[in-house]
Amino acid sequence: MHINGRYRKGGVELTMKNLTNLLAVSLIIVLFAMSSCATTSTTSVWKDPAYQGKINKVFVIGVASKDTNRRVFEDEFVRQLKMHSTGAVAGYSVFQKDAIIDKDSIAAKARELGADTVLVARPVGRKTERAYVPGQAYAVPGPYHRWGSYYGYAATPGYVVDDEYVIVETNLYDLKTENLIWSSQSETIVLASDQELIKSFIQVMVNKMSNDGLIK
Repeated sequence: MHINGRYRKGGVELTMKNLTNLLAVSLIIVLFAMSSCATTSTTSVWKDPAYQGKINKVFVIGVASKDTNRRVFEDEFVRQLKMHSTGAVAGYSVFQKDAIIDKDSIAAKARELGADTVLVARPVGRKTERAYVPGQAYAVPGPYHRWGSYYGYAATPGYVVDDEYVIVETNLYDLKTENLIWSSQSETIVLASDQELIKSFIQVMVNKMSNDGLIK
């Protein structure tokens, strides 16, 4: 019930200030819940059953529209691979920004650096999914006019969101045979900055490679 800028819920009077604070807290809770969820999920993973080797050093190639993102991507892959006791080299540290690179030039540089595998990751598409986020009720401290009326309740309304996903294909090649030995297609929901998404994506990929026995 609305009375001169005040609301009464469950016998407790709520001021506009309380409601504003409530909505601010609710928004923070929703954003925290969204950011704490995993942002990347694998939709398909394939490993060559004939490959039984262990990877020692990876030559990392990231395909991105922004050169800054490519550098961050390759550096982060190198960092996380090294955390799994696997050597790695970022492609941008070898090839100039505007260099035209192909399979042969990549293979030659990778062998020169002592790598035994080449990892290539590239975006292959985007998709949007519509989802409904239900409203939530929250307890709000109220004035202590009478026994049992310490808290009133208010609710945030439900709403519809369009979640955008980036679809990425990650392929790992054996340099000796030039055969594909591991491949993953994944979906990353766009909830954070580019750098945060990159770190989350790479962590999922590296952990998956470790679980599949390719690295420690």
